[in-house]
Amino acid sequence: MTSPAASIDRCGGLRFAAAAVLALACAVAFAQQTSTVRTTELRSDKLGIAPVMKQLPAGAPLTMLSLEGGWALVHAAGQTGWVRAGALALQSPAAAVTLLASGRESAGNSVMTLGVRGLPARGNRHALIIGVSRYADPSIPELPGARVDRESATQMAQAMQVPLANTRYLQDGQATAAGIRAAIAELDRNVQGGDRVFIHYSGHGTRFNDPAAGGCVEALLAYDGGQQGTITNREMTELLAPLIAKTDKIFVMFDACFSGGLIQPAARSRGLANANDEGRLRPKFADTSDQCGRPVNVRTRNLLVELAGKGGLPQDVVHLSAARDNEISFDDEFKGGLATQFVRDCMLRDVRDLDGSGAYSIDEIRSCAQEKIERRMDNDANFKPHHLTLSGNAAFVPTWFSQAMPQPAAPAAAVAASSAVAAVIPAPVAPTPPPPLTGEQALAQMFAQRDGKRRVQVSLSSPRLAIGRDSLDFSVRSDRPGYVYVALAGSDNQSVYMLFPNELDRDNRIDAGKAMSLPRASWRVRAAGPAGIDNLLVIVSDAPRDLASLGQSRAGPFLSSLNDAQGRAALGALMTTSASSSGAACRSRSTSVVRTQCSDAYGAAMVAVEEIQ
Repeated sequence: MTSPAASIDRCGGLRFAAAAVLALACAVAFAQQTSTVRTTELRSDKLGIAPVMKQLPAGAPLTMLSLEGGWALVHAAGQTGWVRAGALALQSPAAAVTLLASGRESAGNSVMTLGVRGLPARGNRHALIIGVSRYADPSIPELPGARVDRESATQMAQAMQVPLANTRYLQDGQATAAGIRAAIAELDRNVQGGDRVFIHYSGHGTRFNDPAAGGCVEALLAYDGGQQGTITNREMTELLAPLIAKTDKIFVMFDACFSGGLIQPAARSRGLANANDEGRLRPKFADTSDQCGRPVNVRTRNLLVELAGKGGLPQDVVHLSAARDNEISFDDEFKGGLATQFVRDCMLRDVRDLDGSGAYSIDEIRSCAQEKIERRMDNDANFKPHHLTLSGNAAFVPTWFSQAMPQPAAPAAAVAASSAVAAVIPAPVAPTPPPPLTGEQALAQMFAQRDGKRRVQVSLSSPRLAIGRDSLDFSVRSDRPGYVYVALAGSDNQSVYMLFPNELDRDNRIDAGKAMSLPRASWRVRAAGPAGIDNLLVIVSDAPRDLASLGQSRAGPFLSSLNDAQGRAALGALMTTSASSSGAACRSRSTSVVRTQCSDAYGAAMVAVEEIQ
């Protein structure tokens, strides 16, 4: 690689020594000591047919880690698993939640927001959570689980470090079409440049004929219902366009479907029981037009396509939909929408790092949730699994949890489950470790988190360097002022170096439109081999980063981290977090703080340099 250590050896005799890097700790924010009020079964998953790990007698002591729908995640008798919430002696104020074991949520009774990792909230994160469980028109089927989705979405928002103070809710009668439009406009007034936004909708989707569009269009069905109470993808695009123009990332999740198919009347109104659990399932689609119930003459385009037509960049938008455009998605009356509950579960604890990158991308979260949906619907006599659909930036990392997040493992007790149950849910197979990431892949993960609206250009003096003779030389230009950071992954794929700023040169401020030439005279980086491709990631952030969080692994004046999961997680967390964002001033958005100092956004460019003999 273009080894900074090789040049430093000549200057000071220092050699790089690998060291452990900072990992982000993942903590459960809530743990309650309690006991069972009756004999109950500790299961490996929150499904009625999940393998029974252990029988817990009445009065058995346990620790409750998370409460989700009618199930509680507990640690009991040396094992961690799921029990019915109604079987627990929950302390105030959690006691009312036991009513959810029946799946019915009375006024003022809501699921507690538990089990969210202890990551600090950031003032530059915002959420709008919309849920419609009942409609003004009594002919539109109710969705009891949409109330549970409100709390599930809150857990997701907290996992993404959205403060409760920055979370706005619209539920049922508040979620009229006019109310949704007004809430998005209010969100736009509160959001500043470089902020992140999470929007979650749980309710019915619909289709109706729009002569102006030349066919059937897809829409969300607001509380008021009918065509006056709909918000089409095209209108949602117009509502979100001002937000997208200034946010770093916007993540939109629709737990709804836009296809009716041949839904049985009983399923529409009362839901249908299924073999996998006691919760009835209801389709999240409401007809507003007979001719558009099936996906036959649909001319509409999905949200991301509409946004692209308005100038939105796929890099800066993440859209997750509960189902494909010809599928039905479902609401579980006890636990909420299948899409929401399983995306929540994966985001909070169950996702696996499939590529060994050191982070959990939204696509890995989607893949994890899809597995859960398929397991939930396995052998269902009425319905087949629906498929989560992801568009936009699939590499988006909602929060850099790092490898400190516990990975799910097959419970040992599952092997001892009854043969009938084990036949339905086979024991999980340990995943094969992914191959090591190349240096290019390591940097590409951070490159994928950039704000595409920020333009960074890097010009190399030469794309090829002769080993032992040539030195790296390039210039950086940005369309906005900021702070330059340069990371290098060499051809040996062992480490990632933070070349700039460094101990010899800390002046990394860049003005908009002005070129910065690097390296400067005080430090040089000479090609030292082996022959191959080196990759440079050049970041221009709105606000400075705290390089001290990388630890003290050094190659002379340069910080370095191993090209492994922990090293990539630490570097990714650093580059996506401004040094000021966790401070009190940024949390409260004090007017005394310069707006950009609270921004986590950055622009970036990647270039390759070939080392030759």
